[in-house]
Amino acid sequence: MVLLFRVHGWFSEPNGCTRTLPLGFREIRTEISPRLLLDRILRFPEITIGKLSIQGGRNPIPARDTPAPSPSPAGSKSEIFRDVQVGKVEIRELQVIPSATTGGWGVSGITALVEPRKQMTTFSLAQGEIQTPLPWLGRVDLVEARGRYAGPTVFLTSLAVKAKSGGTLEMSGEFVPGSAPHPKGKITWNRWAVPGGKIGVGLFEIPASMSGDFILQDWQDGGPVGNGRVQLVDARLEPGRGSETILGILGLLTGEPRLRGCPLTTANATWNLGPGFYDVTQIIAEAPGLLRAVGQIQIRGNSLNGRVELGLEGDLGRKVNALTGGECFARLENGYSVQSIQLSGTLDAPKNDLEPKLKGALARTAIRTGAQILEKATGAQGSGDAAGQAVNVLKSLFGTPPK
Repeated sequence: MVLLFRVHGWFSEPNGCTRTLPLGFREIRTEISPRLLLDRILRFPEITIGKLSIQGGRNPIPARDTPAPSPSPAGSKSEIFRDVQVGKVEIRELQVIPSATTGGWGVSGITALVEPRKQMTTFSLAQGEIQTPLPWLGRVDLVEARGRYAGPTVFLTSLAVKAKSGGTLEMSGEFVPGSAPHPKGKITWNRWAVPGGKIGVGLFEIPASMSGDFILQDWQDGGPVGNGRVQLVDARLEPGRGSETILGILGLLTGEPRLRGCPLTTANATWNLGPGFYDVTQIIAEAPGLLRAVGQIQIRGNSLNGRVELGLEGDLGRKVNALTGGECFARLENGYSVQSIQLSGTLDAPKNDLEPKLKGALARTAIRTGAQILEKATGAQGSGDAAGQAVNVLKSLFGTPPK
């Protein structure tokens, strides 16, 4: 005897809310022996589901009122089966549509194998795609996942995924579902792409991939809570577009070619994450003998705030210090000329208090250079002619260029 089912339904939670569950079962097949029916034991050695699609959400239609069942006499149809046993359930295609119920997580194209037992249910997943609510994770493909369920906790023994860029990520932990879910676990990634390809918050740009880990401690107000560390791999220091970043302006002021692109031997950070906030507690980036940056950044929503101590190689720092009239990079520490930078603005439009000073020095340098070119071209030496007067005006405004 072969059975074929199709199911669509809903369920009501203890708090009265109703969630729709369009299960969309396709091709559920199993064999039942007539002898087992006579023994009142229903056994399913194996159940195969062609496709299972699940979407949680609010149902505007209230749950139907079901009349209380009347007492059943002994030997009624409720006693037809005294036991139901399932060996394993195979789902050839599993889909969970991301929603508020799933915390923004979802899967598609997953194959699953579930083996229920009295004390514990084990499961394994393979292939397919995972949709995540975490932008830094991006789009990932599932390699394999294994775990078990021992009510009410789901234990994730191992999970391995791979990014489109080739990076890998592994995860393990546990999850207690409910109106206030409590997940715990650890995520480790290797050579994962930096979101957007580059980082730098307006100071410079660093194209790189990243390795690190994140300890998930809880889930509060719809978001993960935890801390982690990250190390940039194959990181390279770049000035960004034109002179729009601090590094770009410093490259123009000093004429140092290494500020237009060089590898970073050290680039790492530690960070804390919670609903609505992201704190980078320690940043260290260094290209020895050229530049060193140490600092902290706080992000609230899209707002940015932080402080970075930026050090330039001694001679380069002294050159910038002279061009700014002693306003910047006046402090010497461990062979670097150091300047404190205050960060503000937003992630989309970061600001800092050093950029206006450097742009002013860049403008003064350009005008001084223009005065020198004008003086040489006209042969004017402060005479009474128009060219000589123009040279004198420029010099009086900005003084003699530093040596």
